[in-house]
Amino acid sequence: MSLDRTLIALIGPTATGKSQLALELYNKYPVEIVSVDSAMIYRGLNIGTDKPDNKILSNIKHHLINIRDPYETYNIGDFFSDIKSVLSTIHSKKKIPLLVGGSLMYFNQLFTGISSLPEKSISDRKLINKLLENYDCNQLHSCLQNIDIESYKRIDKNDRQRIERALEVYMITGMPMSKLLNQKTNILKNYNILLIKLFSNDRSIIHQKIEKRVDKMLANGLVDEVKGLIDKFSLNDQMQSMKCIGYRHVFEYLSQKQKSEELRDKCIFSTRQLAKRQITWLKQFNHGYPVDISTNTLQKSCKFIDKNLHFI
Repeated sequence: MSLDRTLIALIGPTATGKSQLALELYNKYPVEIVSVDSAMIYRGLNIGTDKPDNKILSNIKHHLINIRDPYETYNIGDFFSDIKSVLSTIHSKKKIPLLVGGSLMYFNQLFTGISSLPEKSISDRKLINKLLENYDCNQLHSCLQNIDIESYKRIDKNDRQRIERALEVYMITGMPMSKLLNQKTNILKNYNILLIKLFSNDRSIIHQKIEKRVDKMLANGLVDEVKGLIDKFSLNDQMQSMKCIGYRHVFEYLSQKQKSEELRDKCIFSTRQLAKRQITWLKQFNHGYPVDISTNTLQKSCKFIDKNLHFI
């Protein structure tokens, strides 16, 4: 297996130290860091995403950070397009991509392959928006029962974004989205993937780290950061960036839909729920090397990498 077909992936629940470990691995191996985080892609979303600070980013290249403005959208198709280009660029430098992040849905589809869904259509999107003026989300969900029964069963009747996408795919292709989801392209099919999975059997350790992170974010000015973003980009609560954990809670607080004393508790609760979902996702990755965060994560990770990079 050659160097240009190798990558390292570092995954785990939020607050398990992935970003710090990535920097430590950067200092030991010929790697370039690639962020796999659906919130860090946004410029200006710094405090609430626990994004590496400007000093780190100016000295150490982090791919796929700060690539979208907060009013823009980003999906798995965009990620696949970007990641293919990034992997090619890094390998052309005779270096190894180090993929790091907590967006485990992205990782899962990266490892298993992406479905062959069409690009978004402006004209069909306009038609769907007109339908929404006359029919509510539940009624549009019922439409799926006739054209795509599998999507109808899979998508919640209140999940407007996924309902719209299923209708759009059918309008563009004339085929149910559920059928296209089974037609996958796997860009990592022939890669040697060194997967490191950070975890803790003691859920209270992750909970404590989450509390400390939320307190740090609020102390460092998360509320002011969101205020500034809203003013600068004219953001609303339906924009993808403002649905990120922390940002949507501050948005609710600023809109007086949430009391100040509730802000911290709701941020902590939602982050714990995120960690719970990430832990569930981790169980799907039955390959890879598990590293307990209560141990020396750098030492154990290096031992695993050294063992598997013997051919370089």
